[in-house]
Amino acid sequence: MTTAVPTALVVLFGNGLVRNVLSVVPSWVTDGLSIAGSMLPVVGIAMLLQVMPAKKYLSMLMVGFVLSAYLKMPMMGVSIVGFAMACYFFVTTIKKNSVQTSTDVDTVETDEEGYDWDE
Repeated sequence: MTTAVPTALVVLFGNGLVRNVLSVVPSWVTDGLSIAGSMLPVVGIAMLLQVMPAKKYLSMLMVGFVLSAYLKMPMMGVSIVGFAMACYFFVTTIKKNSVQTSTDVDTVETDEEGYDWDE
């Protein structure tokens, strides 16, 4: 309800209503909102780094940063590269786990008739 009413008013009355409301609001409020809005990407990245195991995936984080910041790659391109890297690491992890599982099964002691499940 807190977003439905303002959105409905803006859609119904248009740009004039927004200009009138902004003319009444003091400039220090709009400046503060502008500063807070410019800080939102930094806060989002900080929250993501708190949740994500950043030490484990630091190489992927750096590749994404370099692609975006220095090579000016669009976000969709960075996402596709990240998806490809995630698929690669997923496949190699699955292969590594299946090799470890097969070696663990081979080390189980067996008797002449097969596996001895009694012991």
